[in-house]
Amino acid sequence: MISAVLSDAASVYRRLWGRSVLVAGLVFAVIALADALAARSATTATTLVSLLLALVGGLLVQGAIVAVVADLHESRPPARIADYYERTRDRLGTLLGASLLYGLGVVIGFVLLIVPGLIAIARWSLIVPLVVIERRDARDSFARSSQLVRGRTGRVLVLVLVANLLTSLVAVAITVALGFLPSFAAIWAGGTLAGAVTVPYEAYVLTVLYYRLTEPGRPVLPA
Repeated sequence: MISAVLSDAASVYRRLWGRSVLVAGLVFAVIALADALAARSATTATTLVSLLLALVGGLLVQGAIVAVVADLHESRPPARIADYYERTRDRLGTLLGASLLYGLGVVIGFVLLIVPGLIAIARWSLIVPLVVIERRDARDSFARSSQLVRGRTGRVLVLVLVANLLTSLVAVAITVALGFLPSFAAIWAGGTLAGAVTVPYEAYVLTVLYYRLTEPGRPVLPA
């Protein structure tokens, strides 16, 4: 399952490369600018603003990417990028609440014992697709995600960790490659490019996993 999901996600990513980078790049240009400004004048306020933008912006991008795949999966014509942002914004409060609960649950799991934290990462990995595609609230998305992943927890955990490792390595490579730029420009350009390239792939991995668990006999994208 792991290699199949990663391969399918890469295939979706190649087919939707231009739209993916545009959807994510518009948001991460703002996030990276906030990071660069925070690095230039590091205060508690600028750091908090930067972290908040990163959280909200990342969820906005993931939700929009999931919505793009859902439209194509159902053979609906692609909408304007602004429409995907609008649709995701309607679910942003739920995504934010679910994401905060996810992070809290994982942290508590690691504090109590490492294994529960790892289980939480796998069991709750599908909350974004569930909130966006099935329009579930935060509590239902956790229950539904656990139901879908149950019996495959170990494989899903490895899948999530491998996807995060791959995207982290790409992000580091981009940052290093732009290291010759002045500090402000390096942070801004590096953050924008790294987010635009890596975050869509993470969203594709989870969306492909969602469809493989809910509709195993149907291709994620029509031929």
